[in-house]
Amino acid sequence: MTAAQQLQERLHQHFGSKASIESLTTEDRMGRRIHGLDLTKSLQPAQAALLQDLLDDFQIISFPSQDSHGLNVHHVERLANHFGAPIPHPSNFSNYGVPVHEMAAKTAEHQAIAKIDAAFPGAIACIEGADTLATYPVNNLSESGPDKEEVLAAGQHWHTDIEFEKVPLSTSIFYVQCAPQTRNAPGGTWVTDPGHEPGFYHPDSSPGLEAARMALPLNGETAYTDTARAFAALSPSRQAELEQVQIRRRFRKDDDGWLVPLVYVNPRTGVKSLHSPIWASRGKRVAPAQVEGMTDDESRHFLDPLEEHVLQPQFRYDHVHRPGDVTIWSNFSTLHVAPPNKKVINDPADARLMYRISCKGAPSYELPRPDTDEWIEHNITPPYRSPLT
Repeated sequence: MTAAQQLQERLHQHFGSKASIESLTTEDRMGRRIHGLDLTKSLQPAQAALLQDLLDDFQIISFPSQDSHGLNVHHVERLANHFGAPIPHPSNFSNYGVPVHEMAAKTAEHQAIAKIDAAFPGAIACIEGADTLATYPVNNLSESGPDKEEVLAAGQHWHTDIEFEKVPLSTSIFYVQCAPQTRNAPGGTWVTDPGHEPGFYHPDSSPGLEAARMALPLNGETAYTDTARAFAALSPSRQAELEQVQIRRRFRKDDDGWLVPLVYVNPRTGVKSLHSPIWASRGKRVAPAQVEGMTDDESRHFLDPLEEHVLQPQFRYDHVHRPGDVTIWSNFSTLHVAPPNKKVINDPADARLMYRISCKGAPSYELPRPDTDEWIEHNITPPYRSPLT
């Protein structure tokens, strides 16, 4: 029995005969779509363990048409607890590390959910559970409306989510409510790429690296690259060299941060991947990665060729978001990037609205999670547990 047949057999065993698995691209590439599951139902331990195994094997797993089951964001947060402890997204309570307002102190008209609901009344409204502290609504609606002038935004930097904390994020989840439908840009895409402002990346980056960074999708997709497969493609001697490298994680350049291995080893599978940060320049707001024992310039010359390697087309996958889909990805074995988009719109057909929940720590196949109060206090900021209900 092949590995694919074994997975299909396990799916049938734990989720029934209607469950099936489909490659998002090809059999030898990252990403699988899992059909026939209803994520509104609580998972049994064996079912949760199988989903973690699928994520470990394929880096991205996606579950289509979950809106047909009445899935809401509370269901998604319960699901997230199996992969790690959900965190309050920083954008819900701070501005890049500088606290602004506690959620309870925010007036309704300043909350993201209220702004989203006000953009196109009667056409788009956030679904149940969207206002929890762990849920970040990724959207282009909060400043939009029928009388607004359309505004384009360039794509972001390649990254993993919130990797600068001592315990980085393990897993992130998107639940899609709206995906852009219009294709009226030149070339028949949703947008054209307006390009980055000067200084977004280091000006001395090689032309090959710049081209790889800028090869972004134009229909609202999230672009991913597989850092496990990229590591496996390196020569044994290069792999051995990189396994000795320590990277200093830090949010700002004057932070002490802490050292972490460049190469991550999955504790469940033993598979090795290049874990973020692998870049030496990442825009103006976040400090460049620094290799232990090297200056910033030396670190950039060491890391830039590695970033260019990771961003090669054979490791890339652009994920098309469809309303009702739940997509989960590993932050330990992928990088991703938000694409060029319309950040202000005047037509609800251009809406992009997804709910993101991210988590950290070990998976837990039974709920509630066993995290201690001490672990939560030291690793979740502000301290947070998902409500038991």
